[in-house]
Amino acid sequence: MTKEKIKAAFFDIDGTLAEMKSHVIPDSTRKALHRLREKGICCVLSTGRHPLEVSEENILPDLTFDGGIWLTGQFCELHGKCILQNCFTAGQLAVLKEFLERRGRSCIFLEKDAMYCNLVDERIKREQERIGTAVPPVRDTADLEKRGILQAVPFIDAEEEKELLGLLPDCRLTRWGDGVVDFLPAGGGKEKGILAVCRELGITPEQVIAFGDAENDISMLRLAEIGVAMGNGEPAAKEAADYVTDRIEADGIRKALERFGII
Repeated sequence: MTKEKIKAAFFDIDGTLAEMKSHVIPDSTRKALHRLREKGICCVLSTGRHPLEVSEENILPDLTFDGGIWLTGQFCELHGKCILQNCFTAGQLAVLKEFLERRGRSCIFLEKDAMYCNLVDERIKREQERIGTAVPPVRDTADLEKRGILQAVPFIDAEEEKELLGLLPDCRLTRWGDGVVDFLPAGGGKEKGILAVCRELGITPEQVIAFGDAENDISMLRLAEIGVAMGNGEPAAKEAADYVTDRIEADGIRKALERFGII
């Protein structure tokens, strides 16, 4: 692997670029990102978050990126241009709505320009507090089937997860807390976003390095030529990676980029 081969770098946010809940970003990470962009390497976010969250919560202050794979690959943009959107069908949303109403569970719904939830309970408050993010506003979901929902975040346990996947086997989910999952329509995933960005840039995954720490990062870590798991990451992410670097606070991103001669 030569440093000239890598043309794009993809970064998860929580647990990778920034510490969970506090959103602290090490100075070494800021400097490493600046050096990447100076070298002409395309820097792209790859996160389960919505761009509204990142902006309104000021999660990545004073950092510049060339694009974003948002909502676990459901909405992707590069240089200000939308290059991919993947929405639930009306039928899938009808099944999801019935499941949530029957179970009495809270769920966050994410559209391209909006995010809201159906109700607020203790589980949604606890899980949002854990990642240092406010609970979104409540909105009536009576006409949910008519909306362009890119991703849902149902606050459900493992038993309810099995039931939901049984009802919607063509969809996929990744768990990021004891009581919450990211729920995606078929065709979603961070790896789909990386492929879309690669097509736009005229490069291949063999020219990509990706950083992540959690279950929803596994597919992109496997796809990238160099998949780097953070030292503070989950065991499954580390197993899927080509290399495990140090923790966030121990300058893990900078060390990995230097290890492979990219900066």
